Amino acid sequence: MNGAEEKDLTIISDIFRAMTKTLKTFKAYPPNNPIYQKFAAELHEKFISFFEVYDTLPLTVEQFSLLFNGKDIFHNEERTDNIPLMLFVDGIREICFYKGITMDELISFVDVFKVVSEGNDLEDDVVTLLWEKNIEHISYSVSEGFIEEELPFDNDLLREEGGDERTPLGATYINVVLAPSALDFKVDPVSDNELDALKSEIQRLDGDNLLFEATDLFLDLMTTEKDIEGFKELARNVAKIIDIMADKNHIEKITDIISRLRAMLESETTPEHERIIDDVIDSAGSDDKIRKLFAGDINPESVQTYLLLLNKNAIPPLLNILGELEDRKMRRYLCNILSAIGKQAIEAFASGIYDDRWYLVRNTLMILGIIREPAAIKYIEGSLNHPELRVRKEAVRALESIGSEEVRGPLMTALKDNDPGVRTSALKALRKFADNDLFEVVKGMVMASDLKERPFTEKREIFETLAEAGRETAFPMLAEFFKKKGLFRRTETEELRACAAYGLGVLGTKESIALLEKGVYAKEGLVSDVCKKALMKAGTK
Repeated sequence: MNGAEEKDLTIISDIFRAMTKTLKTFKAYPPNNPIYQKFAAELHEKFISFFEVYDTLPLTVEQFSLLFNGKDIFHNEERTDNIPLMLFVDGIREICFYKGITMDELISFVDVFKVVSEGNDLEDDVVTLLWEKNIEHISYSVSEGFIEEELPFDNDLLREEGGDERTPLGATYINVVLAPSALDFKVDPVSDNELDALKSEIQRLDGDNLLFEATDLFLDLMTTEKDIEGFKELARNVAKIIDIMADKNHIEKITDIISRLRAMLESETTPEHERIIDDVIDSAGSDDKIRKLFAGDINPESVQTYLLLLNKNAIPPLLNILGELEDRKMRRYLCNILSAIGKQAIEAFASGIYDDRWYLVRNTLMILGIIREPAAIKYIEGSLNHPELRVRKEAVRALESIGSEEVRGPLMTALKDNDPGVRTSALKALRKFADNDLFEVVKGMVMASDLKERPFTEKREIFETLAEAGRETAFPMLAEFFKKKGLFRRTETEELRACAAYGLGVLGTKESIALLEKGVYAKEGLVSDVCKKALMKAGTK
């Protein structure tokens, strides 16, 4: 290991030692206490120091340790206030921090461990609380048996452990194996008289065992019935049984029925038979049955298995339920389920996008971002004008997650948002489409009179995007800003020179490196520091 790598490990170790101290401080002092604020600010500074060179901090989570590139950078075997242990116990096996993380986001992150360690609510676990916080610059993956959300930027980070391979978790797509029903005996087609007798019999069924037996019989008969009218009558009886079982809360039995119906769809059936079967499955996803699923005590695993078998008609009622649920874990389950069943039914999410409840709109956008279908763009772009800032931020994240050529137009629109965070996120997403068109747009932003009024982080992103999109064409403009003095007030001039230095670092050409090397000796501390960082990132020092 070379000296630079040793230094990196030391910095990361220091970050998590500081995070443990910050956690203890948060438990001892209220948020408005100066000591609380001091520890939070110092922790944020340590992250900023690391991200001056790197864009991400990916870590592997073990029971008592955090690993960076396979090296143990933080080890703690204490049973209290142990961040690796709390992550590990709740199934998190990887966690990644991203450049741009704010102090508020770090406070939210550490507060998760404060809540869990205090143990006031048994429903509060790390995965649930992180999902609820929806921290933009932190992502994580959960091992088998846990469901997680996509945080920022790259939904491919949502993973579960599966042997030696890494496979997508529920936030991508959950595979439901529908095995065809195996019959041990031959069933002859039902006659009209037999069908009438069966119809009468079902009306007299009181006991659950008889009901289950009748279900098996009807489903077996459906596998052999070729006559459409007879098949339709059998299907109607199965639908009636589903109604009865829904009232009795027999979720597992209904799940078994739908599984067998889907197995029939996989067999050699005519389009008419398929339509009849789909009608029965549609009935299992009706609004009244969905609501019965979430009434009273809920078994999340049973509900999830049931819902994953439904047709797209279940999406609007599920979105309504999502807007009403108070239980955080169930909301997380439901978001993942909707992302699994919604890939071929993007239009069904329109009701969530146009809902009056901003939090439901945000959750719907998050789901569409997980699905990553370009067909969702026309629904997402309308949310860029939503009055709620959190909705607009989620809309940009969803567009970046989709990442196809069609998102360029909506992201360009987001550059005009009145919130600098939205504009900066849109610029980050647009950098993958670096070309002359983007260069002209960003060039206009650089020359605009309001440039000096924009926050430093946004100005930095503007200049870096200018460099990435324009390459050699951008050099004269970057050099001009880097050399200027006295254009604005001293602080404004210093910030603009520093941002131009960031852009020169992105270029990495011989000419830009030469300017940065001169800038190391600049009187302005900020300019000098940025030049050093840019040179280090470029690998010249």
